[in-house]
Amino acid sequence: MAKDLLSKPSEVDPKSLLQKFAWDRVVSEEELLIRALLYANPLELLKAFSKEKLKEVFLNNLHRFDKKNLNFWKIILEIDEDEFNRHAEKNFRLANKIFSK
Repeated sequence: MAKDLLSKPSEVDPKSLLQKFAWDRVVSEEELLIRALLYANPLELLKAFSKEKLKEVFLNNLHRFDKKNLNFWKIILEIDEDEFNRHAEKNFRLANKIFSK
């Protein structure tokens, strides 16, 4: 039974996935992707969007994530420390968080 579940490819429709996070009529794909990165099932998210797209949105919005989410997505999206630090230094809000603690 479990083998059958793993062998069947399951496609996730990106638009229907993002609609789950449009609770306040926001239509910006980037905003909905940020919400999905925070609240969606990561497996569904990775099936619906390329790692490159998720990585771009994640790195441009680092300040929106807490420490656990930052570390989780760094691992999942295969972001090395140097790349992460370059983006963190450019992100004024995240830089203030890092230095204020």
